[in-house]
Amino acid sequence: MTLMRLCERAGVACRASGAWTQRPIRVVFGQPWAAHALPGDWAEVRLQVPGTGETGARQALGYLAYELHDLVAKESIRSQTWAVIAPPRGRPRRGRALTAAERQARYRERHARAR
Repeated sequence: MTLMRLCERAGVACRASGAWTQRPIRVVFGQPWAAHALPGDWAEVRLQVPGTGETGARQALGYLAYELHDLVAKESIRSQTWAVIAPPRGRPRRGRALTAAERQARYRERHARAR
């Protein structure tokens, strides 16, 4: 199928036009993850995804967007709620470590909820 057809199966609008949307993509649904892509923007891509139907098409688009860096797929799924990448775990981005008082307050909050 083409990239445009994959977007249709995933239930998203393809946010590109022209020959970019005609990239050939072979997707095998209901199989363990596997991918084979030749270098270049126009080369055929073969994917195996565990999902089926709309979920499988979304998984395939996500793989194209964030693993193979296909700009048409990335732009098409941008701002979709199911395509948001989880924030990184660990220290918040404010650039400084928590104080002892802040750590203790968070500890007490966690254990108060657990009771």
